[in-house]
Amino acid sequence: MLSCRHRLLPEEESFCWLRTSASSEDRPSLVFLGDGGHPVRCTAALAKACPFREAGEESKEDMVPCPHCRRRHRNGSNSQQLCEAWSSAKAALALLRKELPEGRRYYEQGTIVPPYDEGTTPLIRRLVWQRLQPAVLRRDRYRCQDCGASFGARRRKVYDPRLRRGRGGYRWESLEVHHIIARSAGGSDHPGNLKTLCPACHASYTHEQSVARATERRERAAMLRALEEAGYEDGSVYDPRD
Repeated sequence: MLSCRHRLLPEEESFCWLRTSASSEDRPSLVFLGDGGHPVRCTAALAKACPFREAGEESKEDMVPCPHCRRRHRNGSNSQQLCEAWSSAKAALALLRKELPEGRRYYEQGTIVPPYDEGTTPLIRRLVWQRLQPAVLRRDRYRCQDCGASFGARRRKVYDPRLRRGRGGYRWESLEVHHIIARSAGGSDHPGNLKTLCPACHASYTHEQSVARATERRERAAMLRALEEAGYEDGSVYDPRD
């Protein structure tokens, strides 16, 4: 198998994470995308024909044993970073099982503490999130943590009277993983900040957050208008003692 540093596992067939020039730290954009916008799996044939392949050093001295998966990774590679970050996230899940009572294995108020090192790259964060979602669903036993609706699996078939122009029909409904403290408010992907919700309960949270953001914008606009009317539109510093 040909080696390439753009693979998640450089020495084996795995997904290609080669970024385009439009990529940023927060919004990575990949050169090769398959159906549905997913990364392309780099096979031996693709690696042989790929003009962007970077083999790097082939020395086995760069390969180090991994205490988490019991395999060997190239030192500093994405696969090594993923193993470390995912192991840290699993440790956080295990700690919650010990700390919190049966039936509620997340923090009611959420948390902003990440389950991995602060310096973890956006790519590794996204890969850990993909693994955390099914892990949280299993932890919550495929049950909505607000209304108690049990799915028995990740999704269920429900009857919807609005389908087929009002004649009704069945559709699939999936459980969703909710951030107790929203990412936009500084919430993390820590399992203590995640809980399972049905679509209806999740939609109610989304609506509440939208209303709160709109209220905050209106209040800020009103405050700025009041400051302008009070004569602070010239850029002078507002002093509440005035």
